[in-house]
Amino acid sequence: MGLVSYAQSQKFPLTGLLASVSIGGIAISFSASKTLEQLFGTIVLFLDRPFIPGDYIRCSLGGGDIYGRVESIGLRSTKVRVAATGTLYIIPNNKLADTAIENITRGKKVMVLLYLDFTKKLTEQEEAVVQQVARNSKDSLLGMEPGSMKITIFDHEAMNKSRARMTFFILGSSENSIQLRKQLLEVANQNFSKQLKKFGIEFKMQEPNIYVDTPITI
Repeated sequence: MGLVSYAQSQKFPLTGLLASVSIGGIAISFSASKTLEQLFGTIVLFLDRPFIPGDYIRCSLGGGDIYGRVESIGLRSTKVRVAATGTLYIIPNNKLADTAIENITRGKKVMVLLYLDFTKKLTEQEEAVVQQVARNSKDSLLGMEPGSMKITIFDHEAMNKSRARMTFFILGSSENSIQLRKQLLEVANQNFSKQLKKFGIEFKMQEPNIYVDTPITI
């Protein structure tokens, strides 16, 4: 109290000085917390290792997607060279640690090729049913690339019956995940067959299924 009274008598702005010291302390504390947050994000990235320099990644930041090559991973931020424009993005590590990251480089993409031989020649209406049921069955398949399915139905000249060629892509992060997708595909094929039988449409699938490894592009 004596110090305050003395300062007031001498017209010394003690109150303002204390306020500025308080604000400065808060600013330092806030800055320190942000630094710790960035360092924590760096630790998460180094422990999880979702990517390394040289990998191509895709992530969503600020409401938009970023596709690019990781150039470096620093203590506070990661540098990503955007593929389309060549722009260099410097992204705080805490932001990357808090968002979904798709590692394009480590991904595996396999094209599936199926041939279906029907027991009769299909009408246009039955062909439309096959198209719709196939899409409904395969769209529920975990790991299938959306919109990649193509179905071509044509006449088998030698047998006077219809045949279908079906292609689509399945995605996975490792060989184990691709094998799991293939097992799920067998279940989807069984469901597809059951659904078509309800419409009086039966087929025999040529075996084995054809799988072709393809590179993933961004």
